[in-house]
Parts: sequence; C-alpha cells; structure tokens
Amino acid sequence: MRYLFRISTHIAIFCVILLASIPTNACNETELDTEIVFTNSSLYTMQVSLSGNAQVNQLVSFVPPLATRSLASIKRMAGTTTDLNILLNNEDYQVSLEQQTSDTGLSFGAVTEDLYIPLQNSSEIQRHSTTLAGEAYTLAFNGTDLDKGGSLTYVLQKTDIKPEPGGANSFNVLSYNIWSTTIYGSKKVDTRLDEMPAVMADYDALVLTEVFDLVPSKELLAKLRSEYPYQSGEIFKAGKLMESGTRILSRWPFEIEDSHVYTACDGIQCAATRGVIYARINKQGNVYHLFATHTQSSDDDANRNARLAQLDEMGDYIRSLNLPADEPVIMAGDFNVNKIGLPEDRDYMEETLDGLELENIGHNFSFDSDTNTWAEKPLMEYLDYTLIGLDNLQPVSAFQEIFAPRSLITELWGDWDLSDHYAARGMFIYPGEENPDRTLFPYIGDVIHLETDNGNFVRAMSGGGSFISAGSDQIGTWESFRFVGLDNGKIAILARDGNYVGLDSYLFGTLKANNQNIDSGEQFEIVNLGNNKIALEADNGRYLRADFGGGAGLSASSWSIGNNQTFTLIRP
Repeated sequence: MRYLFRISTHIAIFCVILLASIPTNACNETELDTEIVFTNSSLYTMQVSLSGNAQVNQLVSFVPPLATRSLASIKRMAGTTTDLNILLNNEDYQVSLEQQTSDTGLSFGAVTEDLYIPLQNSSEIQRHSTTLAGEAYTLAFNGTDLDKGGSLTYVLQKTDIKPEPGGANSFNVLSYNIWSTTIYGSKKVDTRLDEMPAVMADYDALVLTEVFDLVPSKELLAKLRSEYPYQSGEIFKAGKLMESGTRILSRWPFEIEDSHVYTACDGIQCAATRGVIYARINKQGNVYHLFATHTQSSDDDANRNARLAQLDEMGDYIRSLNLPADEPVIMAGDFNVNKIGLPEDRDYMEETLDGLELENIGHNFSFDSDTNTWAEKPLMEYLDYTLIGLDNLQPVSAFQEIFAPRSLITELWGDWDLSDHYAARGMFIYPGEENPDRTLFPYIGDVIHLETDNGNFVRAMSGGGSFISAGSDQIGTWESFRFVGLDNGKIAILARDGNYVGLDSYLFGTLKANNQNIDSGEQFEIVNLGNNKIALEADNGRYLRADFGGGAGLSASSWSIGNNQTFTLIRP
C-alpha cells in the first residue's frame, strides 16, 4: 500500500509540473472541444466564414442583428498545432477572430481595420475600442472553463449615436420600459438601472415605464435629475395596489402637467393604476404636448379588449384638452399593441388616437426573445412606439428607431441587455425657427425660476395648492412659475399646477399658491435690480424675503430690499 501511495504521489507531482507548463487539463484530457460564441450588438447582419487547418465544426453561416450565436466548435488535440480564422463581415467592414491550438492549449486574438490583438490565452474579460466604417465600436471577449474545453465569447458592440442637439423646432423623445418590477420577476434591477443614465443622456424628454421598484427607481430618477430636472409625478387611484410606473422626464420645463386614470382593466393587471400622463413642455419658446402611457399587456381576448378600451380612453382624453392645431402632439410609451401578431390593433391604435406611427429605422422588434436574454420566450413582438397627433402641427421630418441599450460590464456579461424591452426613440423636426423670438426681461409668459441669494430656489409645494417656500436646492416642476402681465403694470405669479401665488396673511406675509383668480392679494410689483435680479413687492406693501437668504421659508415681510429680498430670474 505504501509503495502504491508513493507511485500515486509521483504521478501527482508530475501532473502538477505538466499543468504549470500547459494551461489545460492535459493530465486527464488529450482532446478538448471549445465552443466559439459571438454576440452581434449591431443592426447589421454579419456573414461568417472559416479558414485554417484546425478540426472545426462550423455551426452558422451568419449572425443576425443583436443576436448571439455559436459560430463553431474547435477541437484541441495533444500533439497537434492548428490555426483557425473566423471572418465576420458585412458590406461595410470585417472583423477577424483568430484562434491557435498547441497540443490542447488555446490562444486567441482579433484583427480589425485599426486594431490588432495578438494571440494570448487570458480568460479575463478584455475590452478594446475600434473604428469600423467610420463608427465607434467595442470588441470584447473572454474565455470560460477553457481548461475543460469550455467556450470563447466575443461581442462586437456599436457605440450608440446620440441625437444631435437641436433648436426650438426639434424634439427628441426616448421611450423605454426599464423593467424595474421585481414583483413580476425582474432580474439584476440595481445593476441594470445603474447603467441607464448614460443610455438616456442627450434627449429632450424621456418616457419611462415599469418604474416600480421603489429604491432603485428613486435612485435612477435622482441621477437623471441633473439633466432632466422636470419630472412628472406618479398617478395612483384609490383601491389600487400599485402606481402606474409611468414617468415623463424633460430637460425643458413643464407648463402644465395632468393625467387620466383608465377605468378599463382586466384581471390581475387591475392591481396597477393604468393611465396616461400629459405634460405641456416649453422648449425655448416652442410648446410640445407629450403623452405617456403603459397599457394592458397580453393578447388573449380579455386583455386585448381591456387594452383597446384604454386606448379609446386615451384618445378621448387627448381630444378633451382641445389642444391648439398649430402645436405638436407626441405620444410615447409601452402601448403593448403587437403590430406583428395583431396588425389590425396597430391600425386601431392609430385611428382611436388620431395618431400616426413613425417609420422605424431600427430593429424589427421591441420585445425579442431571440436576441434579448431577459425577454420571455418565445415572444417576438413590437410593443413600444412614438406617434404623432394627426390633428396637430405636422413635422417636416420624423422617424423612430428601436435600438438595444446594452452594457459590457462584468456584472452583465452574457446578459448584455438593460431591460427585457428594447428602447424606442422618436426624432422630430417641426416647421419654424430654431431660435424663435421670446419675451424680454422679465420674461412674461415664459417659465422661470426664482433663485435666492445663496443659490436655493422658490418652490410651490406639490407644484401648487399649498405654501410657498425658498427651500429647494434644485430646479424642477415645483420650482417652475410664470409671470402674467396685468393692465396696471403689476404681475401675477402662476404656479405649475395653474394656481396663483397670493398672500395668505397680510399681517405675517405668508404666501400660498392656491388661488384660481387674480385679486389684489395675487398682485406683485417687480423692482428691476439689473443683471436679471429683481425684488417683488406684495399688496401688503412689503417685499418678499427668503429667510437666511434661501433654504428655508419665504414671506412678504420686509420693508426694504437687501440680499435676502433679491432674486435672480432664470429662464430655461
């Protein structure tokens, strides 16, 4: 027994020495098979061709847009040295994936028109920037369980091209179902939402749906606030268990925010408050009417009928607003109308909303279980839209694009997608000037913010209907006001919800934004202090004062003008 033990020990030592020189499981294997996988994170079909003397089994001849496919299986055999080149190409560019076997060892690299990655055998994730046909991409790869055969995974991801900043006559909307619904099975919510601000940058407005998970959703909205300070509130109906999960975010101020809760629903989905949110947005003097919704899902008769009834309600609600015919109407969201399987429902959606779906220049599906690891199989549907209102100002050019927000971070490696839905973006250019004439100081009729001496802002709690303070450290919908010019040279101050700011107490000078009419207590006189700075005198003969220069209360309680009575007018 001791003799046999010594022999076993010597063999084990020999294997350790051998493993140190050959990074494979050579002591147990003389032949290994390695799968080579490719993810095509672009909208171009990639053709696949193989060359070299390796023993290989080619599995596909092309990889569709956004798809992941096993390209080939390469055999690694003791006592042999082989090469394999996998050429991926389309009409515009090509990428060469190179593999070399030596005994059962494996080395791998890649070549593009401006990138050379020499053969190496590190299994760690590597990410390399490259330019293909003038556009930016990332080529990344790693190995998994290569000592047992395992797999090589390559991914070519196109860098998203953001919309160009446009003038007042252009408007770009990103509509995205962010799948922040752990209660319904969402995965890796915190990780995915952490990656979303970069994807959502550079639009005029965002329409987000399935914004349900409280903590990660709140953190996402907070991160987006610096770029999109104007964020709609939630809608919730008594008797429901959940809010709507729908939000409008804008880099431009809301003049009006409103909503309608759908009465139609069916089954378990009645637990959520389904509805439509409306924001009248002022972009540098031009008005845009934006509507966001998330309707009932699934295509069985009961759910379908509920969805169509909700669309009827949305159309009736929009028409009830009697919006000016010379101003644009845009509708966006997860409409759950599957135009692939139910094209007649897409036609009905357009008819009942008096709308038009834009031409899609992107992916053919917004919910695609063939390319999106999170999407429920076997569903392949087109559910997310941006539409224009046909009874209102028509764009001179407009299109929408379904695209796949993805990430190459380690935590999402192999999953890639940031949601089970792809995103839809609508790009609109309307008649008119890029820089239209606007009112001069003090910007009568335009949305303005009142900044205090120490950098805080005047705020109407809940956007109106309650007390006024100077306690906000950031701008948003609650900090948005409009000056209304009066015949006597004074102004009224209109809060975002349509109420006027007025004296609640002449004696103490307290202020509330809960007045529907303009009486003497709602009239103020502007004192122009130069450089966009003003003081405001109330009807009690005293000036508005920000306590401590801002960050606290606001009242019409000062007999003279100093720093605490000075406000800077900011017009977005």
